[in-house]
Amino acid sequence: MLESIPGKVFVVGVVLLIAMIAYSSQLMVFGPALGGLTLKAFWFLAPLNVLVAMVFYNYYLAVTTDPGKVPSDWVPAVVIKENKQLGITGPRVCKACNIYKPPRSHHCRYCKRCVLKMDHHCPWIDNCVGHGNYPHFMRFVIYVDFACSYVVGLLIWRVRTILDSMRHFQFDADPNTSEIVFMVLNFVLAFVVLFCVGILSVYHLYCIAKNQSTIEGWERGKVEKLVRRSKIPPVVYPFDISIYKNICSVFGNNPFLWLWPQTPKSNGIDFALCNDAGKKKRIIYL
Repeated sequence: MLESIPGKVFVVGVVLLIAMIAYSSQLMVFGPALGGLTLKAFWFLAPLNVLVAMVFYNYYLAVTTDPGKVPSDWVPAVVIKENKQLGITGPRVCKACNIYKPPRSHHCRYCKRCVLKMDHHCPWIDNCVGHGNYPHFMRFVIYVDFACSYVVGLLIWRVRTILDSMRHFQFDADPNTSEIVFMVLNFVLAFVVLFCVGILSVYHLYCIAKNQSTIEGWERGKVEKLVRRSKIPPVVYPFDISIYKNICSVFGNNPFLWLWPQTPKSNGIDFALCNDAGKKKRIIYL
């Protein structure tokens, strides 16, 4: 069913949802509660607006950045014939594109081409999530978590101020009907988004710590099940090079700039391998 909906519809929907939560809460709830356009309101809401700006900018980058195209003339440095006894599965060839596939690349049936280090095709950004835009995608969901958490925190603060006013019989501070409606609406929207995107964030942070994509996670699960059932001998996943280095491979080598928009420094074709990959013969290349 989702395949029949144009991707731009999802993008417009996401933009409207972000704007709804970010600006209706400020215009209809937080702004009036802080006395309107005052210096206090500006400083109180400045962190939220910075977070919203980062949400929009990283979303724009995730939508518009090419996830990673395999060069049409790329060939493996050494073309090795398949040898299942040694665990060698190369070279990988895409029958649809009629090209060699570098390690970790996969063919997307929606984009109709191979994508470098493909994670998944995301209808919410109308784009594949791959080597080129995965850092932008991750920063987007992380800033969504921060922004929604800030909105929920401010809404809880507003409810507490209302209850405190009622305890002190300050009935002139009671919210009007429109404020109550927008308080409930924004709380529901922000909480649902935070819950859903939060789960997504936790999963992808786990994948980053393991230096695996969503597709590789599925395939590793299948391989590990076969190993447990003694269907195949133990294998080595070669790209897990340590948690810190795994994070750096996505966000960059400077921890202070991990949440600042920047393009990947690697080419999406050559990847560092763990030490075990050089010691054992049986290696799984996904």
